[in-house]
Amino acid sequence: MASPLSYLALLVVWIAVLWLGLDYAGRTRQPPAAVPATRVPWDEFFAANILPALPVTDEFDTPLRPPDGDGAVVTLPFREEDHLGEDWTTAPGDDALGEPVYSIADGWVSVARDFGDQWGKVVFICYRLPAGRYPPFVEVTYAMLKTADVASGQFVKRGQKIGTMGKGIYHAHLHWEVRQTVGLGIGPGFSAQRDGWLAPGEFLAAHRGDRFQQPLLPKVLAPAERTGWGSEDY
Repeated sequence: MASPLSYLALLVVWIAVLWLGLDYAGRTRQPPAAVPATRVPWDEFFAANILPALPVTDEFDTPLRPPDGDGAVVTLPFREEDHLGEDWTTAPGDDALGEPVYSIADGWVSVARDFGDQWGKVVFICYRLPAGRYPPFVEVTYAMLKTADVASGQFVKRGQKIGTMGKGIYHAHLHWEVRQTVGLGIGPGFSAQRDGWLAPGEFLAAHRGDRFQQPLLPKVLAPAERTGWGSEDY
């Protein structure tokens, strides 16, 4: 009759054989190497899959009090102090808080979300221009909103209310930007590097459409006129 030590020795041998077998299997049956994820750039995806579905628009209105922005003023124009957009409002101080903000044309909402105290609620809308126009499309940023009345992925019409004016960290105003590249995100607001950004007022003037004999755009306040208005306390 085998002794307990013999059974123990057999158990040790069995465990050793099992361990070696599992180790061999683990070394010879490694899972295939992971394939690196391929990221498609958003601008390429947009141009190939979204842009063709966008409405073509060749008539643009003002974002405040359309179609002509009657009573609106520009408190900080494009490029001044390296500004990447324009700040518009309709009254000094916070009297314009809650002023309706409108889509400047027929387009598609790419992003609508709350970015916090500095930017407030922000809506990005993409607009497709007719064939032969440059740029072929733009993405417009409407920032410093108190409320946003549209959602990401929604189609909007020219003159449709998309939100209301908020105040961010300054007096109530609308900060808006026109970009010829989609997917740049919220952006810095101010930068000496302006590649991809267009002057909002100039863009409107060039794309008002046949309804207008001349572009009627808001007055740009001189620095001496800006005390208590819009984006800064002068």
